[in-house]
Amino acid sequence: MVSVSVKADRLAQRAASIVDSSMRIAYIRHLLQRMDVVQVADLIIVTKANAEARNPTHSKLLLNLSLALADQSCEHLRQAVAALLESRDQHELARMLRRIPAVTDRENIRIPDFGLGRQVTLGERKALARRNNREIIARAIRDPSASVIRVLLENPALTESDVLKLCSQRPMAQEVLREVFHNWRWIVRYRVKMAIVLNPHTPLDIALQLIPHLKAQDKRRVVETPNLAKELYESCQRNPSNRGIH
Repeated sequence: MVSVSVKADRLAQRAASIVDSSMRIAYIRHLLQRMDVVQVADLIIVTKANAEARNPTHSKLLLNLSLALADQSCEHLRQAVAALLESRDQHELARMLRRIPAVTDRENIRIPDFGLGRQVTLGERKALARRNNREIIARAIRDPSASVIRVLLENPALTESDVLKLCSQRPMAQEVLREVFHNWRWIVRYRVKMAIVLNPHTPLDIALQLIPHLKAQDKRRVVETPNLAKELYESCQRNPSNRGIH
């Protein structure tokens, strides 16, 4: 019988050979949905351990697994795996998969003024987010709607600097940060990962999934940053030597 480690190695190599990110995530999601809960849990445990041991291929696979399981079609599987991991005392891994709703201070999150002299509808804001216009983009990154941000993240004119500003805003709607996490174009950027982890409004599960990809000095920075969840401090302190791979 093939061991879990060998299976993880094979999957990591196979995934690395798929250049197109959307195809890669879809392929991994398809495989996960064909596995039983125990197999998925074992795969995640082995992959995370190898990623923390500075294996670059497994580090990329860990992120691929996170993105694949983040899809709504994997909701039942993700919850079942989280429950199994919890029963095995793999509490941190369980928290990485379990979405915990948090209260967002929406009273202080305003729809930006797009300079049209009137209230702009959601449909108009999505249309504006597609424009190759620096002034419009600067306004759109402050939009609290996840659907607007989803459109904006695909705008070819958007820069990493724009995304960093987006991820660093406070207060911030959690749904917006989830959109950045789900977008392969941007979540592979190291500085974007770091900005998301450092935002106290980031959902705990997302921040925990990004911690294994941080360099040691940046884990120390997380520990020294006030107002973050204690689980992030604990995660960084448990695995301080991982160099992170981006």
